[in-house]
Amino acid sequence: MKRKRVLRAVLAALVGLLLLAGLLAWRLVPGYASALRLNWGISLPILARPSLCYEADSGPSFHGDGIRYHVFSYQYEDPVSLMFAWGSVERETIYCDSYREAAEAWLDEIQVPAGDRPDYDDCLYWYRAQEDNSELLVFWDAEQNRLYFLESFL
Repeated sequence: MKRKRVLRAVLAALVGLLLLAGLLAWRLVPGYASALRLNWGISLPILARPSLCYEADSGPSFHGDGIRYHVFSYQYEDPVSLMFAWGSVERETIYCDSYREAAEAWLDEIQVPAGDRPDYDDCLYWYRAQEDNSELLVFWDAEQNRLYFLESFL
């Protein structure tokens, strides 16, 4: 009888620990972080304490195509600064002559207000395109500790 009580107590403690670990993991990792990792192989610096400031998208679609936009504010700058080989020179994208032109076209499409857009003059850039012509633009404003993710899926 005593063995059963001890076994139940141990099992209850293990279940409690698993629930607590799951809750902590869920709170630490924003939902967008998983999508970013799956779609682009990029991990957000979670330990730098991101908070989601703004998000918008073009809505659900049958094929998963469209525009997605996420803005994060970071408490610490260093992990974000080390995420990519950031550039300060705009280059052309698949469909546009510059990062700014592509970003503005996509943000106009999903009707993002001017106040929620990056200040391109203060940002560093990072860009990636995939074989299906989907594109990712990332802007980093170190002065405001803002990280902007802009995706166009085709």
